[in-house]
This record gives sequence, C-alpha cells and structure tokens, in this order.
Amino acid sequence: MKIFNLKTLKDNGNIRLSVSIDSEELGSKELWFSTSEKYAYGLCKTRLDGFLVGLIFPAMQYGENIHLEGCVSNKLLFNLNHYVIPLLMTFSPSAKRIKITADETNSERFEGSGVGTGFSAGVDSFCTVFDHYVLEKNPDYKINSFLFLNVGSNGPGCTEKELTAARNKFYSRHSYLSEFPNELGLDLIPLDSNLHFFHPWGHQLTHSLTTISGALVMQNFYNKYYYASAGLLYLELFKFYEIYLNRDTAILDPILLPLLSTESLEFIPDGTQYNRLEKTIHITNYEPVRRYLNVCVGSQESHENCSVCSKCCRTLMTLDLIGKLDEYTHLFDIKKYKKKAELEYVCQQVARQHEDPFAQALVGLAKGKSIKLPSYPVSHVLIFLINFARASLPLALLSRIKTMLKLN
Repeated sequence: MKIFNLKTLKDNGNIRLSVSIDSEELGSKELWFSTSEKYAYGLCKTRLDGFLVGLIFPAMQYGENIHLEGCVSNKLLFNLNHYVIPLLMTFSPSAKRIKITADETNSERFEGSGVGTGFSAGVDSFCTVFDHYVLEKNPDYKINSFLFLNVGSNGPGCTEKELTAARNKFYSRHSYLSEFPNELGLDLIPLDSNLHFFHPWGHQLTHSLTTISGALVMQNFYNKYYYASAGLLYLELFKFYEIYLNRDTAILDPILLPLLSTESLEFIPDGTQYNRLEKTIHITNYEPVRRYLNVCVGSQESHENCSVCSKCCRTLMTLDLIGKLDEYTHLFDIKKYKKKAELEYVCQQVARQHEDPFAQALVGLAKGKSIKLPSYPVSHVLIFLINFARASLPLALLSRIKTMLKLN
C-alpha cells in the first residue's frame, strides 16, 4: 500500500486534506478529512501521521506493507513498527505482520495549545468532560475544545449511499450537540471523513484507531487529547479480555493510545478508573447531562435516543436502579422502554452476569439495593419465551409475566 500526494483543497467553505492510496486490495483510492475554514488552522498539512494510523489496520488485514511518499512523525513510525503492529496482531488473528517505511521522518514539535476530547454526549464522553473540564484544576490538562468526528460512529460507509446517510447524521448530530459546547464558550470542531469506507468491518472493531487518526489530522492545534474509554475498569480489561479480542479495540486503549502519540500530541486514555455504572452515577448530578445525554446506537437517522437499543436500555436500567429515571423523561421515551424492552433487557443482564462486565455491575447494583430481579434460571426461560412471543404469544401474556415479576 502506498500513501502519497498529500494536498489541500477549498470546497464550499471547507478545507479538505487528502491523500492518494494505491493498494493491491483496494486499487487507487482517495482518503480525505474535511473541516470548515474556521478550524483549518488545526490541520496538519506537512505530515501523514493521521492517514497512516487510519490505514494501518486495513493494511494489516490485507497483508500489505505501507510506504509513505512524504513525511511522518519519527516517534510514531518507530512505535508502529516495533509495538503497535505486534499488539494489533494479538488483538486480531487475521491481521498480518507488515512493515511501514517512509521517505522522510521528522521529530518537529508543533506548538498547539489545544487540550481536547471527543464529545458525543454519551456516558463516557460526559464523564471525561466532567472530570477534565469541570473538575480539572491543572490548566495544562483542562479541556479547551471538543472534536466531533465522522469516522464510523454515524453509520457505515461501504457505499456512496451509506456515506451520504452517515454524513447527514453527522451534521444533524453536530448541530444538536453544539448547543452544549456553546454554553461553555468552547468549540465543537467538526471533522468529516470517508475513513469508514476503509473499515468495512464496522466502527466498534477499530474505533480507537479511527478516532486517533482524526485527532492526528488536527495536531497542529492539539497537544493533548483525552480518549474516553469504553467503561471497563483496569482489572476488567484483564478479566474479560477474551470477550473483546477481535471485537472492540477498547480492550487495548491503555496500551495502544500512548503508542500512537507523536512528538507534538499526547493521547491520554481516560475513564478506565471507573466502570460504566460508576461513570453513570458520577455524572448524574452534572446538570447538563440531564439535558443532553445521548447514548443511542439505534440505526435511526435522528440524533434522539431510541430508548430500546442496547445502550439506551443499559442507561435506563441504571437510572432506574439509582432512582433517577424520572429526571430523564424528556430525553428518553420511558413508556416505550417499559413496554418494549425492559423485561428482555433485565433478563439478559441476569443471564449474562458471569460473562459480561456491564451486566455484572448492573446485577450487583440491584442486589446491593435489594431490588428484585428474575432469578438466573427464570431469566433464561423468559428470554426464550420473549423471543418465541414475537411470532406466537399474545402481548397480553408478556404483560402479565412482567406484572407478576413486578418489573415496573
């Protein structure tokens, strides 16, 4: 794989930074990132760091060495070849060992003053904001801007239709989410891209790499960047690592992210000091959370919480267990959750409590508060009945089961 022809282009009020790619697997393609002219000062127009990190996983899947016709961070190139490639091979059995070379390396340090993090208004995101904007006392580590990326979280990008749909959702979400940074007097920098086209296996598998890729593209501005972890404690990373191998790069974050730092930009994996349950409880007294919390991974184009997807259910069950559900009725459709999703989700958590860290934490919280949940055997039976009911059993029967279990 060859990465070359770094160039910038003005496009309708935006600045697009792009490279050409020649690949045995993909043919000739263009990879680009774009932001508004207002934030073009942050774009790194002299190095290929961001593009390289964005393409390392695809190259390893295809078994293609990478050569960069241009300049790359000396530190980053060293770490990728010596440490990151073996680490990603451990994570993904289908990843092959490759070699990365470049025409030029540079140890220049850019003088950016940005201390950033991504902002999606989710639990992980708000926890990092609360800790390192609201509570942070050290000015060198206090967040002073947010980055909002279109690299996969808004939908897949394997076709032009998918890319367009993801882009529409990206701009819709950016418009909605900007209200909170505006309140703080901070920027929510939009960075559009077609990077998710090169990651057809989906956002969850490689989100750490694609996000860091975008932040590196903006390293003329950023010198520190917090990456909000996925809600696993340090010990849980070891205990449940087999579940996340070849599934979610979050399992690698405390090791991987520092290795992706350059001479100019330090990546800080943040949030592994909490589990997801602790994070949710930690932020519920931060008033903006009650107005902006957005956790949904449903497929709808809207930015609104669907109230029935896995993340909505996990959040709603947590809020219910800590007695704060009524404070979020304007962000979630509680009646929809109670009617369509609660019983099955609660049963799933009980059934998975020995193999899933999130389920384990929720069941543990319920037990600690003496809140009745279905037993382990009953949960398995109910999950079977619920799945069967979708085709065969009347809804009235499910309602009655729910009433009997007092899951209100």
